[in-house]
Amino acid sequence: MPRTAFKKRIIEDIEGLPENKIREVIDFINFLKLKEEDWFIDFVNKRGAVTESERKMGRKFMKIKELQQEYQ
Repeated sequence: MPRTAFKKRIIEDIEGLPENKIREVIDFINFLKLKEEDWFIDFVNKRGAVTESERKMGRKFMKIKELQQEYQ
């Protein structure tokens, strides 16, 4: 499917959404753009290295499911 057809389909799909879902779409698009920026990639890589080092030293981390339960 050509790029313009994708854009048209996305716009049509978004137009039918309620406002709160449109905001979620915008947030997700911003997240996708952020993931491509060098400073963000460097941050994630550095944080991953620190976390791996802490894990090897015995630090315990909460699982994502535990965090989600805490914030619900």
